[in-house]
Amino acid sequence: MRRSGLPIRTLLLRVFLPAVAVVAIGLGLLAYDRIYASIVDGFDRKLIATSALTGALLDARDHDALIAIARARPGSDAAEHSAEYLHAVLPMRRILHELDITYLYTQVLGGSQDVIYVLDATIGDDHSPIGSEDDLPAETLAGIRRATAHGTVHLSPIEFQQQWGLLKTAAAPVRDQQGKIVATAGADVNVSLIRVATQNALFVSVVIGLASLLGCAFVTLLTVRRIAEPLDRLRREALRIAGGDHRPLDRFPAPRDIAQLQAALAASTAATTGRLAEARARRDVAVRAAGVAEAEAALVRRAQASDRLSFTGAAADDGLSLRRAAAARLAERVAADPALAARIAAEGPPLALAPGERATVRLDDGRELPIGAGA
Repeated sequence: MRRSGLPIRTLLLRVFLPAVAVVAIGLGLLAYDRIYASIVDGFDRKLIATSALTGALLDARDHDALIAIARARPGSDAAEHSAEYLHAVLPMRRILHELDITYLYTQVLGGSQDVIYVLDATIGDDHSPIGSEDDLPAETLAGIRRATAHGTVHLSPIEFQQQWGLLKTAAAPVRDQQGKIVATAGADVNVSLIRVATQNALFVSVVIGLASLLGCAFVTLLTVRRIAEPLDRLRREALRIAGGDHRPLDRFPAPRDIAQLQAALAASTAATTGRLAEARARRDVAVRAAGVAEAEAALVRRAQASDRLSFTGAAADDGLSLRRAAAARLAERVAADPALAARIAAEGPPLALAPGERATVRLDDGRELPIGAGA
């Protein structure tokens, strides 16, 4: 058998729940995008501030001497233990540690490769000795040249470097004793740090998405309940009335539009109930009238058939049928009870018939006894 349709609650849930899921996913993606942008922006700001601060803190005289040593390519690490090197690199190491930067260094353009490293705050295998050279991505190299030429701070996108992996770099100008830009202070952050922060952002986004999903689902269920229950109850009331039960509707809380439907249905039910009551009243009157007329006719026929009751005078009409029926019933009793016949004969006719009409009862001995007289 084919289903007539879906319940209102199911239909509303089928419409709202996918929308809730889409909204929750959208909110999660939006939150992730905003948080990721905020993370990258935070790293950008930190790299710019770190490189600019490093370039400003360097002693120009010491750094100029270290640049000369770096270009001369020293054969030992004696330069890195000099007072000039330590005086410059120790504050850089503190900045590196405090700000959680991957690499912090100074570099100059030139040499057999793109740049020559002068200072490097990194300790361990990733440390670049003074005078070591490196090749840079084309965009980063172009940015360092712009920083050297115009005194701006270069900020690179996330780039892959053959020796260092995925990095995001900022380079600020470093000036010599005459104020001329001769080098750049570089600050790098490894993409792994960004990934960790991004994973945290993803977790926060998932939490936000789940929270929004639960919140939207809760609001949806409340909304569906507020709409579906009054509609479903109104549907049940309509089916009850259509089935012939015309009891008045019980008032129940509902939204304004549903309340208007409820009021219209209640008014229609009241009008229908009134019409049905009038029809039943007319039917009952007709049935009673038909029953009385039939009973009267039967009594009259039976009385006349018994040859004990006779009417004389005006012709019978509908107004006289009740009197004739009563006279017929009385005639039966009188015929069956001689004592009652004697009392009627002594006291006079007990029933008033129509003007000019008389009724007599013929007794077994042949006498005729009057039982009604016209006025």
